[in-house]
Amino acid sequence: MGITEQILDYQLEHGVFENAAFSGAEGIAKRAVAEGFDTLSTKQKSVLDPYLSKTCSGVTDPGGHHNECTAELEGEALLDAYHQCDDTECLVCESCNSDEGYYAHQWDKISQE
Repeated sequence: MGITEQILDYQLEHGVFENAAFSGAEGIAKRAVAEGFDTLSTKQKSVLDPYLSKTCSGVTDPGGHHNECTAELEGEALLDAYHQCDDTECLVCESCNSDEGYYAHQWDKISQE
């Protein structure tokens, strides 16, 4: 199974298509997972295209400053973001994920002092 199919499979398992603007999006995604994304027609692919990239949600540092990250998550980066985040609407890029871990580590150090 390719990256695109893995992304769609993850989205299906986590209800991403439940509130889709086009009610047939879930069925198209299921077909893409079962038969391969490349077997879809151009119109079917265009229905799924908005689900195959997301903008990073960014992170907020301990001082309350949000970094306003605008990195586009696609392909393997998107799949990794889905696996690292609990919320399918709040995905972060590798850099923001690293920053978030650093902030948590620093907070732990401060809390222990």
